[in-house]
Amino acid sequence: MKRLVLRLLALTGLFLALLYPVYLWAGNHFLRSGELEKRLNRRPERLLIRFRSARTVFPGVVQFEGLEIRNQTRTVQWWVAVDRGSADIDLLRLYNREFIVSRLVGEGVSFRLRRRADTPYQKTVTRRALEPPIPGFSNPPRPAPEALYPPGPPKAKDGKPVPPRPPWRIRLAGIDLTGVREIWIEEVRFSGEARAAGAFDLRLRRRFELEGARVEVASGNLALGAGGAGEPILGGIRGRLAGNIASYQPADFRGWNMLRFVSGRAEIQGRVRGLDWLNLYLQPIHWVDLQGAAGPMTADLRMKEGGFIAGTFMEARPDHLALGFLDYLAEGAGRVRWELNPGEKGQPNPVGRLGMVLDEFRLRRGRQGKPHVQGRDLRIDAGGSEPPRLAQHLLFTPQWVSIAMPQAEVPDLSYYNAYLPKTAPFGLLGGSGRISGSFRAAGPQWVGSGDLRLHGQGVTARFEDRRLRGDLAVHTLLRKVDFQERSFDISGTQVELRGVRRLDPSPTGGAALPWWARARLQGAVIRPGAPVYLKAGIDGTLSDPRPLLAMFIPEQRKRVLRWVDNLLDVQGVAATGQVRLTQSGARLDDMKVAGGNALLLGDLRFGPGRPNGALYARYGRLDVGLDLQNGQRDWKILRPKKWFAEQRGLRDRSFASK
Repeated sequence: MKRLVLRLLALTGLFLALLYPVYLWAGNHFLRSGELEKRLNRRPERLLIRFRSARTVFPGVVQFEGLEIRNQTRTVQWWVAVDRGSADIDLLRLYNREFIVSRLVGEGVSFRLRRRADTPYQKTVTRRALEPPIPGFSNPPRPAPEALYPPGPPKAKDGKPVPPRPPWRIRLAGIDLTGVREIWIEEVRFSGEARAAGAFDLRLRRRFELEGARVEVASGNLALGAGGAGEPILGGIRGRLAGNIASYQPADFRGWNMLRFVSGRAEIQGRVRGLDWLNLYLQPIHWVDLQGAAGPMTADLRMKEGGFIAGTFMEARPDHLALGFLDYLAEGAGRVRWELNPGEKGQPNPVGRLGMVLDEFRLRRGRQGKPHVQGRDLRIDAGGSEPPRLAQHLLFTPQWVSIAMPQAEVPDLSYYNAYLPKTAPFGLLGGSGRISGSFRAAGPQWVGSGDLRLHGQGVTARFEDRRLRGDLAVHTLLRKVDFQERSFDISGTQVELRGVRRLDPSPTGGAALPWWARARLQGAVIRPGAPVYLKAGIDGTLSDPRPLLAMFIPEQRKRVLRWVDNLLDVQGVAATGQVRLTQSGARLDDMKVAGGNALLLGDLRFGPGRPNGALYARYGRLDVGLDLQNGQRDWKILRPKKWFAEQRGLRDRSFASK
């Protein structure tokens, strides 16, 4: 029996030895003749598998060079190329329309994927220009493969329906690819050195599954688009990626809908080359701009069923960071972090946030001016409640933005004269202070609100030809900021002046007591660049009416009416009025100051040249009018109240005619 077995083994070995040359000839002839490609590529507009050369020296083991696979569905196009490698192929199953590879080893790999342009999806022309070219495919395809191969009636033979042939099955297992030099998905392109492993199973138009995919990045770069034309994002990348795509039916989940089956994690380190690319995702917030120099970056991206989950983050610490918002630019050292945090109670989805923080900053208005504010911990946050998903191809969809500036220093308050018309009768000459503020706006209209606080001590200022010094506190309420209308509603803003003294010697001699005032703005609106820059009502309290009287009546040792001096001694008066700042000057209308036995009514206009206005003053039973024309004063003693009413009537009719 033992001898019989040995003889059978010897005969089998001899048979195989005689058959081996036949296999070598037949197998290599099959590979070189194009018969394999012909079987695989019956519809090359949909699926094409080809190689430059292939050979086999052992049954089922194929060595190849220049392998290319490309495919397009109704929504996407993709292409993969492998320079050289070997595969263990089940040749017999090719006749059953199954391309089964149990082991695939290769090197020199490129992969590209893009959406078809004839598929409705939101993307700017700029982003489309950064997408990868797919060899052999135009985008959109002309003609479309579904138009070339429309579903037709079932075939029949001898009056009986012929069942359609089963679709091709492509299964690649034991994948180990080295020298992965390019992975380009939509506008994001990796180039460098990486290694990929995993397996996938595809039954055309029936089923797809990706198992245990792993990518280890030894080094590389990440950019938007290709080469020098692309915008660099990361350099010196190191890290690893792992994930899978659960089995699904492509016919039921077309295009990016399949991403709901994607789960995995990517841990990456590198050096960010700049942050301008993030503005691609900040485009809806057109008044926020982000720029940064090179610096280290770390990312941990976690995904489950197509959506990023809590714990996901990317953080960059560039050597120099610049945050632009409104008309301002803040620069300094800081960090940028995108993260997903668990949603609040009742919110099942994680909340995405892009935080931009300047640990130390200098703030300037515009890009050419000098910094006028310096401080720490300036923060701009943007984010939304919608969970980011790969299908959106966005880090996040911004739905809100907030700005927080803790207390910062203003070394020279005279900078703020830049906000006043050149013909304004008042201005700041010097002094320092502290400023803080916050702001929040929501999309899609991006109308927001916030506040701004300014405190100054020892502030010097001018009012016409007088120099003053005191303390200043302004709490500006930004009730409604509309960027489209360029309108700022600051109603409710509070202004407080304390310890105000005159620096110039008084013609009347003697030192006046410190003066104080508290005012609140009503119906106040700022429209930069408009003919009326600021329009507001004033409701306040003054320690006394001295400054208001000084606008009309010059200081002198002998007055025309000495009882007017009694008005200076009235303490704690209430004041109201309407203020307008225009590009050519300022107006104070409907002024009313009342307290004790005193009453002051007036209108005053400042512009090029000397001031103009009208005043009605009453103290007890004594009253007088004053007409101010280009600095020249004309007292109205006879029936002054009637005269003043006529002046206001003329003014109101003048306004109505405009």
